[in-house]
Amino acid sequence: MNLTRTALICLLLGGSQGIWADTLALKQGYPETYMVRSGDTLWDIAGHYLQKPWQWPTLWQGNPQIANPHLIYPGDRLQLSWVDGQPRLMSAASGSKRVITLLPRVRSENKLSPIPTLSLDAIGPFLQGDYVFSHAGEVRGLPFVLGNNDKQIAVLEQHTLYVQGLLEPGRQYGTYRPGRAYKDAKSGEWLGQEAVLTGIVQAETLWNNGQTQAKLLANRREVRQGDVLLPLPDDVQAQAHFTPHAGALFQAGSVIAIPNQASAAGKLEVVLIDKGGQDGLDAGSVLDIRRPGVAYVTGDTAHHDYRDTASSFDRAFHSGINQRLPSEAVAKVMLFKVYHRLSYGLIVQSQDMVRVGYSVGAL
Repeated sequence: MNLTRTALICLLLGGSQGIWADTLALKQGYPETYMVRSGDTLWDIAGHYLQKPWQWPTLWQGNPQIANPHLIYPGDRLQLSWVDGQPRLMSAASGSKRVITLLPRVRSENKLSPIPTLSLDAIGPFLQGDYVFSHAGEVRGLPFVLGNNDKQIAVLEQHTLYVQGLLEPGRQYGTYRPGRAYKDAKSGEWLGQEAVLTGIVQAETLWNNGQTQAKLLANRREVRQGDVLLPLPDDVQAQAHFTPHAGALFQAGSVIAIPNQASAAGKLEVVLIDKGGQDGLDAGSVLDIRRPGVAYVTGDTAHHDYRDTASSFDRAFHSGINQRLPSEAVAKVMLFKVYHRLSYGLIVQSQDMVRVGYSVGAL
């Protein structure tokens, strides 16, 4: 009987802990109502209400009378209420400019832009032009720059160039050059390859020989013969809408690059990690970034030294693989552009600078 009672108590306690773990923790001083303003982001608003902004999907209750109820617009008034003892945030009254009555209980928005999840100033350039070749050999078969009749080695802005391959007239394309190959730090396995944006062109005329005449609208670097072309997205805004949530990453990854070869990244800066869609991640996934614990050595006495400052003798004979201090969470990153095995993420919270080699894992 006592064993059964003990087991039941443990079961109840375990279940309660699971419930408590999922309970939303509101931020002290949260607003009862909030008027959405131009320049707000979804992450900002979540941060007004939640201690853990990635719990937004549990807090937000979209209005079923609005098309795309997960979108929030400037002018919307958000109201916090309680449902069955749990906080819920909903749109109390949508901005009159964007609501059009079509049928009873059916409403739609006009073309006001919804607020993005993250700052477009930070992620817009990556959504617009950055690209990673996800598969070896992906470059083969893509349209590529042939050159122009002026024999320019580096094509100048507003000059005509010719492309081997058929493009869509009137559409804009990025010209790219294969750059750095990203590999797994432990296995050496190929993960992807940087596509360096060199310019933006607009397709003009198709020729019967399978070539396309285009105009170079802007240089990012020198556009050269052999650069490949990929279509640029029509609507960057549409790519900037995703829901923050805790990333389901079961095997830790790492930060493998910081754009522009910077030595470190801070809040609202971008990092590249070695996990992607095949690992169950998607845009909006929020992950922990952890700084590795400092290595130390044990000398002949009870005294311990940091490995970096220890003597050569101690480093050689008293240094073990696992002699490290515990790792520490120093930042949180939200993924916004996810490839097969790599992802770009924006650091949304930071207690310290993030460097290449720091580990990335579930919250």
